[in-house]
Amino acid sequence: MNPYEANPAKIPANDRYSDVPLYGRYLPASDDFQPDLKHTNSVSEESLKYRASVLDLCNTSNRIYEGLEGARDVFAVGSVIIKSSHLHAQLGGRRASRDFSYADANEVKATALARAVLEDVKVPIIYFASKIKGRDVLVQERIAGVGLNVAWQYISAAQKQAFKDEARDILRCLNAIKPPSSSTTRAYVVDDADPKARRGIQELEHDIIFSKDNHDPDLCFMHNDFTPSNCIVDDDKIVGLVDWEMAGYFGRKTAGEVHVKIRSPRRENFAALNLSEDFLGDILFWNDLYDF
Repeated sequence: MNPYEANPAKIPANDRYSDVPLYGRYLPASDDFQPDLKHTNSVSEESLKYRASVLDLCNTSNRIYEGLEGARDVFAVGSVIIKSSHLHAQLGGRRASRDFSYADANEVKATALARAVLEDVKVPIIYFASKIKGRDVLVQERIAGVGLNVAWQYISAAQKQAFKDEARDILRCLNAIKPPSSSTTRAYVVDDADPKARRGIQELEHDIIFSKDNHDPDLCFMHNDFTPSNCIVDDDKIVGLVDWEMAGYFGRKTAGEVHVKIRSPRRENFAALNLSEDFLGDILFWNDLYDF
C-alpha cells in the first residue's frame, strides 16, 4: 500500500480509516467544489448569503469529525474544510459559553505568521471566519496529501524518524518568530482572557500555560498542536501543517509539556493492555518531539 495514496477509491478495507474515506486524505479533482474567491473574508450581505449556501453542502456524508460537548463538526467539501456546529442544537448552560471567534481569529493571524516563514510547507488559506446565523463558522483551504497519522500504519521506522526530524526543522523555523513586544508572558497570538470557557481547554493545560509563574525567557512562536494528524504528508515530506487555533508565544519547555501531557498518548493509559515495548514505543514515538 502506498502510504500517500489519497484516492478514497483505492483505500483497502482493512485500512484503519477506511470507514471515514474523506478523513486525512485529499486528492484534488476537477469537479471539486471551489470557493468563490470574491467572498474571501467578506461579511457583506451577499457574501453571508453565499456562505450560508456553502454551509448547506455540509452534512453527515462529508463530516470527518463530529464535535461533541459543544465542539464543532468538521466537514470536507471539495477543496475546503469547514468547521461549524449547525447540525447540532444550540447548547445552554456552561457549554453555551464556547466562543470560537477567539480560536478562529487566532487561526487567521497565526497562519499569516507561519506562511511568511514556511516556504516549502503549505499553511491553509482562511476564506471565512465569522458568524452565520449566529454560529461561528471557519472555512479554510483543504491541503492535498495524507495526514501523517493516516500514513503512519504504512511507513517504516526510518521514515517516521525522518518525519520527526523534519517536524523539528519546522519548529526551529517557526521559533525564529518572536513576540511583537518584549513581554515574556505566555499568550496566544490573539489574547484570550478565558480559554477554558471559550476554547474548552482542560484545566491542566490552562495551568501549564497560564500558571502564576507565567513567564518564559525563550518565548517564540509555537504551533502548540503539532500532532501527526495536523501534518499533511506526501512523498516522504511534510507538505502542509494545519489547525493553528492554539498557536501562540510560548517557551519550548512549556510547549513541550503541553505536547506530552495534553496532545499525546500517555504510557500509563496502556498499562493494562500488556503491549510489547516495540508496539508501545511506536504509539509514543511522537511524544519527544520537543526534545532537541
